[in-house]
Amino acid sequence: MNTPPAASFKAFFSHQPQDDDGNKNTKAFTDALDDADEGRRIRNFTEDLNSIFFAADAEGKIQTLHSPKNLGGTRTRSTHKIVALVGMGARATAVQLDEKHAVKVVDLRCPNLNLIDVETTAAGIKAIPIPDDNAVVTCETTNIFLPAPWLKNAILVEDTVCPFEL
Repeated sequence: MNTPPAASFKAFFSHQPQDDDGNKNTKAFTDALDDADEGRRIRNFTEDLNSIFFAADAEGKIQTLHSPKNLGGTRTRSTHKIVALVGMGARATAVQLDEKHAVKVVDLRCPNLNLIDVETTAAGIKAIPIPDDNAVVTCETTNIFLPAPWLKNAILVEDTVCPFEL
């Protein structure tokens, strides 16, 4: 990947020149992983080396990853091996993603938006009861998501790894 010099990961990914075009087509980011075909979801996820995405680590903290690449899924190497980078420049570390879980369709049962809207602190959001397994599915998605540029920039500006602080 040929990248221009940037002081930090955040500086490189914040407000890229193509962000305006991406913001005009937010639905493309929403629909990218919404395909019924797993192969197309993987291709949509890995086709743009300037993609940035967020995932939770084992401690429930937000990790920012970028530049996903599929090193398999070809005629001669049929198993997908998806890797992405954490960090930037010489300090960037490649990590392999579990492709079956990364693009697997999952049903989420989220708290009612009215409960979330009235909370003003991270502690208040964290205290909202988690719906049980019999609750209505409120969102069908994948374990990862490709945020539109406006959302990516808003999350990077917050500079937090705690999802409850967003």
